[in-house]
Amino acid sequence: MRKREKEITNKIALSTSEKVIVVISYVFMGFLALCAILPVLHVVSKSFSSAAAVTAGQVLFWPIKPQFETMQYVLEETPFLNSLKNSLIVTGVGTVVSMLVTIGTAYPLSKPNFKGRKIFILAYIVSMVFFGGIVPAYMVVRSLGIIDTYFALILPFFIVHFNMFVVKNYFEGLPESVEESARIDGASDLRILVSIVCPMSKPVLATVAMLYAVNYWNNYFHATMYTTSTTMQTLQVFIYNTINNTQTLVERLVIGHYTNVSIDGVIAAVVVLSMIPIVALYPFVQRYMIHGITIGSVKG
Repeated sequence: MRKREKEITNKIALSTSEKVIVVISYVFMGFLALCAILPVLHVVSKSFSSAAAVTAGQVLFWPIKPQFETMQYVLEETPFLNSLKNSLIVTGVGTVVSMLVTIGTAYPLSKPNFKGRKIFILAYIVSMVFFGGIVPAYMVVRSLGIIDTYFALILPFFIVHFNMFVVKNYFEGLPESVEESARIDGASDLRILVSIVCPMSKPVLATVAMLYAVNYWNNYFHATMYTTSTTMQTLQVFIYNTINNTQTLVERLVIGHYTNVSIDGVIAAVVVLSMIPIVALYPFVQRYMIHGITIGSVKG
């Protein structure tokens, strides 16, 4: 039946105007794809090209006189690996902590018979709309004595109100009959949450986890505010310092006698190495990205 329908569809001839629209669509989408791909190819090519070719501006979309000395310099002579480690720890631990807090908050608030439910929801809405400011937030972190620690990069952001409301709205849409059946069988609220609600909510939980991970990974401003030593700087701070402290970079290259390494090549290599974790993770979260746009937007 499907083969027959496909044959009928193929026999339907497109009109001239429809063909023109299809061609224009393909050309336009191809142009957009090139706009996204060519800059990446340019940066990758610079990271593997010789210093002379990069300095002379000869590198476009293919490496000239390929070499790996620039990558070796970034990995061995800069704190890139330490910064990457810090970002991975903050992102991994922060995402897990944020998900536990978000689920633990959203589940009771999704129950209409929860005592004080409206008061808690109002408190979250008020705190989401009215923020105390950067200075009070910094004073709280400093008073806790967690400046220049992983706690300073995780605890102030362990829950995002919007994400919590998205999860709460999704929980409210789950059928109550399933939970009631589990309670009749003697399951506790924690067992219902872990064994029934969470497995049924995998799409929204995966989407919110991705949002938390991206937030932790891209966090630059607070990382500069709450960290003071180079050993605690995250990858985003390291990239910023590398791009802006070119004079220090020149001195290090001269002292280390790296004749085949250029400043632009080092910056390109840092950017390329920084993209690897995101590129490796993208295939696993791609299917949740579009689905996550509409999750939780029906109920208020």
